[in-house]
Amino acid sequence: MFQTLILALIPIIFTLGLGYFAAWRGTFDEQASSIFVTLIMSYALPRERVIKVAQQIFVTLIMSYALPLSVFSGIWGTPRQLIIKDRSVVLWLLLAMVICYLILFLGYYFIGHQSRSLAALRAMAVADPSVPFVGSAVLPLLFGSNLSAIDIGICSLIINLLALPVTIYLLESDQLAESHEQGLLRTFKKPLVWASLLGFILVLAGSTMPASLANNFTLLGKAAGGVAIFAAGIVLQTRKIHLTLPVIGNVFLKNILFPLIVWGVLILLQVPVQARRLVVVTLAIPMATMPTVLAIQYQVAASEMASTQFLSTVVSFVTMGFFMIAV
Repeated sequence: MFQTLILALIPIIFTLGLGYFAAWRGTFDEQASSIFVTLIMSYALPRERVIKVAQQIFVTLIMSYALPLSVFSGIWGTPRQLIIKDRSVVLWLLLAMVICYLILFLGYYFIGHQSRSLAALRAMAVADPSVPFVGSAVLPLLFGSNLSAIDIGICSLIINLLALPVTIYLLESDQLAESHEQGLLRTFKKPLVWASLLGFILVLAGSTMPASLANNFTLLGKAAGGVAIFAAGIVLQTRKIHLTLPVIGNVFLKNILFPLIVWGVLILLQVPVQARRLVVVTLAIPMATMPTVLAIQYQVAASEMASTQFLSTVVSFVTMGFFMIAV
């Protein structure tokens, strides 16, 4: 009983300590604390304070504390056996997501003559599905807990170890006009990046996150996704939903064309039906929250990314249903 009590209290003490550390560093002050309380207790905030809350939460709490904890625990909690258990699924997801990101970024940047920041965000919006949120609810019902666990773990690794550092590097280097060496150094100093790498190193070393430590990371880490979606809603309200051609194009590529092309390629290569269904349905999952988070933090196409996320999620009721039945 005493051990149970200790394990229940440690996450609270850990999170309180993290908040104390953030205030000690000067990241937050007493005024910020009142803003958080207002946000938690009521969403009926004055308009000018809404914008202030959104900016402060994203730039500090989410990107420096909550999201790194969530990413670290998610990667470290992925058993190494899952990565090597079904190599075909791992390979096809890796190839599909990486190739999609590269093709779209190069196309947007060199052919569309867009900035590196915008090209990177649009490429990430299409290539990375919202597996941790939508996938964790849908995939186990379709493929069982074992296969879905492999799928969710692999997608999380690909997004957090490859797409995320590359996108942050492109955003940083584009805005600050630094050299490649300075940009890489700044990128790897980001909590999101080094937390992902540290978690992956622990997984490769065969380490498994102790169950007693899981709540330490997930108590604050679970807030990341919910607050990210909440703040995306703030962006939609303050800047309105814009059904522009880029937004419609992003959703068409993400929800329809990308999974459709991968489906056709897997059929041509005679990939087994089970692996084919798992990969295609996973890629048909709507846009992840990460592009919206980065867009708001770096103030690049925030309205477009939030509108894309909203429309992609709404349209997925039809598009995901189609791929679930057809594949």
